Amino acid sequence: MRIVVVQETDWLQRGPHQQHHLFERLSARGHEVVVVDFEILYTPWPTAPLVAPRMEWSNVSRVNSEARVRVVRPPTIRLPGLARITSLVTTYIELARIVRDFRPDLIVDYAISTGVSALAIARSQHIPFVMHVIDALHTLAPHRWIWPLARSFEAMLLRNADATLYINEELKDYGVTLGARPQVASTVLTGVDLERFRPGRDATELRRKWGITADDVLLVFTGWLYDFSGVDTIMHVLPEMPPSLKMLVVGTGEAESRLRALRDSLGLHKRVVFTGRQAYERMPDFMTAAEVCLMYSEPNPITRNIVPIKAFEYLACGRPVLASELPGMMREVPPGNGITYAAKDELLPTIQNLLDPASREQEGLKARAFVHQHRDWSKLTDRFEHILSTIIALKK
Repeated sequence: MRIVVVQETDWLQRGPHQQHHLFERLSARGHEVVVVDFEILYTPWPTAPLVAPRMEWSNVSRVNSEARVRVVRPPTIRLPGLARITSLVTTYIELARIVRDFRPDLIVDYAISTGVSALAIARSQHIPFVMHVIDALHTLAPHRWIWPLARSFEAMLLRNADATLYINEELKDYGVTLGARPQVASTVLTGVDLERFRPGRDATELRRKWGITADDVLLVFTGWLYDFSGVDTIMHVLPEMPPSLKMLVVGTGEAESRLRALRDSLGLHKRVVFTGRQAYERMPDFMTAAEVCLMYSEPNPITRNIVPIKAFEYLACGRPVLASELPGMMREVPPGNGITYAAKDELLPTIQNLLDPASREQEGLKARAFVHQHRDWSKLTDRFEHILSTIIALKK
């Protein structure tokens, strides 16, 4: 298959998300994949040049060393607001060029802004157009007053797609409610690389590097630091816990400076350590260094249906997970499978229970067993490959 993937975020710097895992595995199997992305973390003018030129990278691999993905980034103007607007035009031009030269078998889109261009070009060239939904897309718009308009465009894309894919049944129901055709709507669940993420790594040196002793009990958060990531919620209960309970925050993001300031104001500078951005290859080391892993995102329209890949990576490492009560996650991983869900008013006793070594060991065994049975990326890629091949065959 020759596949074009279109998204409105940075393929090289953000994630890895589900699309990285699936399409890199398809690439490793011999399929040709071209990604059109957007420089979401740009430095605005005048600090950087006004025009960000077209960029292209070959043989890109984020999660699979055998992948050979080509990434194309259309030019944009580096000004807030204008960057997105100019990308609408330049993405259309770039997609038209790629379709002409690459002659893809299908186009897979991940965003509303890019979807309009992708759908128009796919229709004009009689190429299957697939929407792969990993969020309620209109809720990602930067201002709530835009949501109704964004939702109308989202519904239009779902209605007109040749097929729609979803990361869970709840988002599938959401898509069908907006007008996606049930007969061409499928789920491809989030998975984990069971060889890379596994128990048994020696984390002694990593813990020592970040000031964590053998007697400390370590909570680990990994990922992008959004305002709703819930790290601040955990920080607020730490003063009520034994001083040996420490937290490692692995990642960066727009909330980092605020969270660092909160840590200092709570007097937790010796108990909460920020590592900054770390390579994806190091994530198994950080996760196995933990006694408990954290996924305590604040419930909101963005997070209610999310199923973060890191949740399954935590579980695959045999680590118990402390999570907030997000409907999407609770539906995908019911209680009793290594994840302990706790409301805010239950947070303190829940953490205290997880401090018990016997409890942690039991939860860790359940965690690994669950992902081994249900979330192997290899099996999920088989399903994804079959669905895409079927879509292409039906369009011919």
